[in-house]
Amino acid sequence: MTLSTELLNQELDKIDIVRDRTGLCFEDACGLLEDANWDVMQALVMYEQELRDQGFSSVVVSKLKELIHQGNTTNVRIKNNQRTVVEVPVTLGVLGTILAPRLMLLAGVTCLLTKCSVEFSPVELD
Repeated sequence: MTLSTELLNQELDKIDIVRDRTGLCFEDACGLLEDANWDVMQALVMYEQELRDQGFSSVVVSKLKELIHQGNTTNVRIKNNQRTVVEVPVTLGVLGTILAPRLMLLAGVTCLLTKCSVEFSPVELD
């Protein structure tokens, strides 16, 4: 294994540690580590200081924005016999479940009875 491959693996391990402990996405964890000069302990301390500085409400808002972004970039696809019946962003599916839970329950039961398959896939960019 070359030195650059070993260094890359160490950096990836550090990113995984920060992601596991903070819940940050890959890009944010990488940026935090770069700011901390790739010191995991320092990155975690900086993250906690940032949380204290921002306050609880802004952390909740930023997490909510991140979840909405992930939901908008992931589709739920319902198929019947390899034919796509419905394809919507996950966010829309969650919103529909909140606003019309009985309708979504009926749709779920219908999918089970007609042996539809449900797939989650990233949005295809053109």
